[in-house]
Amino acid sequence: MELTVKEIADMMGGCIISGNPETIIKDFSLSSKEGGEHTLFLPVVGERVDAHNFIKDAMEHGMTATLTERGKVEEGTEAMTYISIDNTLAALQRMGAAYRSRFDVKCVAITGSVGKTSTKEMIATALSASLKTVKTEGNKNGQFGVPLMVMKLEPDTQCLVLENGVSIIGEMEKLSAVTQPDIAVVTNIGYSHVGNFGSRIITRREKLGIIDNMDEEGTLLLNGDDELLSELLAASPTGKCVSEEVLRADTLKAFKRIKVCSYGTGDWCDYKAVNVTLNESGSEFEYVSAKNHISVSLQVPGKHSVLNAIAALACAERSGADVVLAAKALNSYRQPAMRGNVEWLKSGICLIDDSYNASPDSVKSGLNILSGITCEGRKIAVLGDMLELGDYSETCHRLAGESFINSGADILVAVGKESAATADEVTKNGQAQVYHFEERKDAEDFILGLLKPGDCIILKGSRGMQLDETVKLIRERFK
Repeated sequence: MELTVKEIADMMGGCIISGNPETIIKDFSLSSKEGGEHTLFLPVVGERVDAHNFIKDAMEHGMTATLTERGKVEEGTEAMTYISIDNTLAALQRMGAAYRSRFDVKCVAITGSVGKTSTKEMIATALSASLKTVKTEGNKNGQFGVPLMVMKLEPDTQCLVLENGVSIIGEMEKLSAVTQPDIAVVTNIGYSHVGNFGSRIITRREKLGIIDNMDEEGTLLLNGDDELLSELLAASPTGKCVSEEVLRADTLKAFKRIKVCSYGTGDWCDYKAVNVTLNESGSEFEYVSAKNHISVSLQVPGKHSVLNAIAALACAERSGADVVLAAKALNSYRQPAMRGNVEWLKSGICLIDDSYNASPDSVKSGLNILSGITCEGRKIAVLGDMLELGDYSETCHRLAGESFINSGADILVAVGKESAATADEVTKNGQAQVYHFEERKDAEDFILGLLKPGDCIILKGSRGMQLDETVKLIRERFK
């Protein structure tokens, strides 16, 4: 990307109040300490901090241009070029939408309660085997991150793969306006952020807003194995009439004008996996669609990985990519860090790092990985609190307990105040050893003393529980 300040101001709907309109911008920064000569500073007014107070700091770190909501040049920064805007986030999103419209690329947008990042990575892997692809980097999947990723588009880009994460009602409408997706993938509807949305039904409604800005050539890919998503599929056994009681008016209009497809393992799915064989390190299956029948081998475990791969191949097919090359590329795919990575330590302990985040659905998927591992010792699950569940917290933590019971694991170490419900649910079953610690530090001391060669342990919890720190301790102690 290389734009003048004038071009940016026009796309943002702002005006230049000082400096050189022809100043060249090649990047954007939300941090006053991360940028250079061709970086535009994006000061955000937060609940606690107003980043306009750091414009001078941005200048001292080499940045030559900035936005401002204050409509004036800050004292001591007269050398900078200023764009006056109404709101930094709104201006950034307007620019993202305008910049996206400049490019004739296939945009794939992914949302869902869990599995967004892994699905995004698989889709990007599949598409990039034959097409020049830009994908979401790191955690840039929110209100600021999505438009910033759109700005990574270059003239030779053929595909844009964007993860869309939302946690509050109304957010997806804004992201959809920025991404203008050609293909939208919805992985599942679970309990993540249900405390903010109010119910899974509302969660579904908000997630489906991803299609609001699709034209009639667009495609919606729904996970046909998901209970609430399969209800939107006329061909599925649970298919129901889709009405304004289910989707917002704008979403319903889009739903009726685009092509709605499904992926999964059900007979009703348009893109499906058949003859699936799971093992502790991966899977073998056949990808079947109206146009293709391809054997696929994955080196990542779990049924959820099979579903992600089917979504990736369906996107490749819908994007005009080489599906055979896409399937071969998926064989080399590996999970992003902290998302179900299986690691055999030299001490003979099997460590499954699934500590990035947690919800009842992802806990179930993680425990399925644990179940599939063959080990000589005990199977241990460290399950931390799942956050942002509101009134659903106890229900969700008990669901996690049920998943533990069904996994057949030997020992549960529950960490955090909310996970007391998980521990209680498993204790009532009476088939496993159960330990509960409110503080992570206390749990860590216990876990380090508990582990023996031959054991297999999985760690999973919300980011706020910081179980990735516990993973590091285990690696250091037993490496």
